[in-house]
Amino acid sequence: MQNVFSYIDFQKKIEGHDRAALLIHNPENESSRCAFRSIAEAMHLSQTISVFVADVSQVQDIHPVYKITSEPSLLLFANGKVVNILEGCHESDYFKAMMNHDLSKER
Repeated sequence: MQNVFSYIDFQKKIEGHDRAALLIHNPENESSRCAFRSIAEAMHLSQTISVFVADVSQVQDIHPVYKITSEPSLLLFANGKVVNILEGCHESDYFKAMMNHDLSKER
């Protein structure tokens, strides 16, 4: 997982990635820490998706762009477009299944 530090930074880093995910989280929040752990485990099981992380205490210009009002939120991207947003913490198998399902769709 790569940290991003602004919306522009994220846009630069996502270039060339057909499938990507962005976790918007607050490391001070237990639900965010849970989501981070589950997503890290899901990525270990399936390394076919580039995952980026934005800490809301450091990055404040991304969530308004995507109208994110709660954290953690995992945004799934296919060809640069949001295809799904998963809010809250879930088991790693759930995150993995959703990433594989939503990001395999033709857009």
